Amino acid sequence: MASLAWPDLSSLSSTETSGFDPRAALLRVNAEMFVAAPARDREIIATFEALALGFLPMVDAATLADIARILTPCADTPASVLEHLARLCPQARDILRTGPSHPPGSANVRHFATPEGRLQLAGRPDLDAWTLDRLLVLRESRIEIALAANPALAPSDAAFRELIRRAKERPAVALVLLDRSDLTVADEAALYIAAPPERRVRIRDRVAAATALQRATLTFNLTEHEVGELFTAASRSDDRQLEKLFNAAFEFPPSTDWRILQWDRHVLLALALKALGLIDKEATRIFLTLHPALSQSLSTVKELARVVRDTPSPVALALVEAILGVQALSGRPAAPILK
Repeated sequence: MASLAWPDLSSLSSTETSGFDPRAALLRVNAEMFVAAPARDREIIATFEALALGFLPMVDAATLADIARILTPCADTPASVLEHLARLCPQARDILRTGPSHPPGSANVRHFATPEGRLQLAGRPDLDAWTLDRLLVLRESRIEIALAANPALAPSDAAFRELIRRAKERPAVALVLLDRSDLTVADEAALYIAAPPERRVRIRDRVAAATALQRATLTFNLTEHEVGELFTAASRSDDRQLEKLFNAAFEFPPSTDWRILQWDRHVLLALALKALGLIDKEATRIFLTLHPALSQSLSTVKELARVVRDTPSPVALALVEAILGVQALSGRPAAPILK
C-alpha cells in the first residue's frame, strides 16, 4: 500500500463553508488504503493508529460511523482505534458489534500466534463467537482478564457466563468483573468470595433485595440430632464429613465441590451454617474445633461469627447456591432465588 504519513495540519484548520471537511476526507482515504493493503507490517499499523487516533476526535458522528464500516472487516485494525470509535459514537459502536466476523484464514488467525496478538484480539469491541471460543480454550490468565474488562462482551453472552465460572477460581479475573457496572445480582453473588469486604456488604444488600421479592422463602430446621452430627464432624476435624452433611441437608449433588477449609473459602462455611439455621454461638463452636487455621485465629473466628449473625438465612442460602453453582432441593418447582 502507499505509505501512511502524518499530514500537514496547517491546511486542515477548519471545515470550509461548502461543508466539506478535509480531516474527515483524509481519515476516510487512509482507512480505505489501510483495509485495501495486501499486507500490513508493524510500521504501517502503527502509522495508521497514530493518524486515526489524532483525527477521530475531530470528525463528526457520520464520519465515525463510516470509518467503523470501513474498518470492521479488517482484523489488523488496532484495538485502540476500535475502542475510540466505540466510545466516541454509539452508531459506530453498534456497527462494530454487529459487523462481519473474521473467519478462519483471515488476519485474525495470525493474531493467535503471539501473546500480544491474542491480547489485542481480546480487547476488540467486535469479537465474534469463533474468536471468543479460540481465546477461551487457551485459558490464559491475562486474556481472560482482558475479556472480563471488555465492555463489548455482554453478560448474556455464553462466553461471559464461562468467564463467571472461571472467575470463581481466578481472583484476578473476578476483581475485574466486579468492576463492571452491568453484572446481574446472580453474577455478583457468584463472585462473592473474591469480593473485598466493602463490596461483600453491597452484594448482600442486593441479594437481600432480590430475596425479599420471593413469595416463599426456603428454610431449614435441623433436628437436634442433625446439629449434633455437625458438631461431631467438626470436633473430629473431619471437613469431608461436614461437607457430606451439608450436601444431605441442602440436597446438593454428592459431587458438590465445597472446599470449606481452603484459605480463601472459609466464609462459605459460615454462610452454609447460617443458611441451615444455626445461630452464631452454634457456628462459633464449629469454627473453634474444625481446624487450627480457624480456631487459632481469633480475628477469623470473630469475622465468621459476624457473617452468621449479620446475614439473613435466605441471603446466605442464595449466596451458597450462587457460589457453588447448585440449587438446594433441586427437585422443587420454584425457580432459583437469583437470576
